[in-house]
Amino acid sequence: MRTYTRREFIAITTTGAAAAAIAAACGDDGDTKPAATATLAPAGSAPTAAPTVDAGADNAAVGLRWFGQSMFILTSPGGTTVLLDPFNDIGYTVPPPLNTDVATITHEHPDHNNGGLGGTATLFRGLTADGWFDLDETAGDVRIRTIRTYHDDTQGAQRGRNTIFVFETAGIRIAHLGDLGHQLEADQLAGIGPIDALMVPVGGTFTIDGAGATAVTNALSPKMVFPMHYKTARAGGALATADAFLEGKTVQRVGSTDLRLTPADIPAALTAYVLDYE
Repeated sequence: MRTYTRREFIAITTTGAAAAAIAAACGDDGDTKPAATATLAPAGSAPTAAPTVDAGADNAAVGLRWFGQSMFILTSPGGTTVLLDPFNDIGYTVPPPLNTDVATITHEHPDHNNGGLGGTATLFRGLTADGWFDLDETAGDVRIRTIRTYHDDTQGAQRGRNTIFVFETAGIRIAHLGDLGHQLEADQLAGIGPIDALMVPVGGTFTIDGAGATAVTNALSPKMVFPMHYKTARAGGALATADAFLEGKTVQRVGSTDLRLTPADIPAALTAYVLDYE
């Protein structure tokens, strides 16, 4: 596998041809529209909407907002905004381009790779045309790292590669598993390291299911877990609901798309947080 410098990587992934090549290498899992329908910001256009996640007036909290599927915005205490796995038109509301600082994409499937929603954001794609992009960068007060994984349990033979992103800010460590399709090996667990919060797919069919997500959660031992990539009234008809994953766990139904988090807010025991979607 070729190793790209950051400059080389940014250069090749800003072209439509490169994005198409990556998508072809990854394959299509069939749960969304083809990648050719990606909704991207027009060249040279300015973002028309800003994220509204509030990190707190005391400037000591992390803000999280869930839009549905696997798409979140993280806002750091210093005001750095990171857009995670932005979707195309899959049934959830697609907002105007968001003026975030960074956008991260775990893999090139169209329910995760609408990089144009970041507006003028620095875009970090977890995959290259022939492998992974290994990342360890700091954006503002957010450290962003990647871990190599797969979209299936056959080392990518069915659905290609996947990337886990780990975000660290304000003493809080959050892992977004993308479309993880297998249990984690010891080296992957070590690469992720201790985390406080986990965003995990639970809908099965194209990823781990409720039981598999529970096993991954137990292996990583976070105190907060956010189920994602599951069937809702709006989208995800081929997926299961989050019910199987939530069964037997302490569940906090937030009643909002947003959650404000400080280290003092982290519970003593594992709690599943169910956010509303846009």
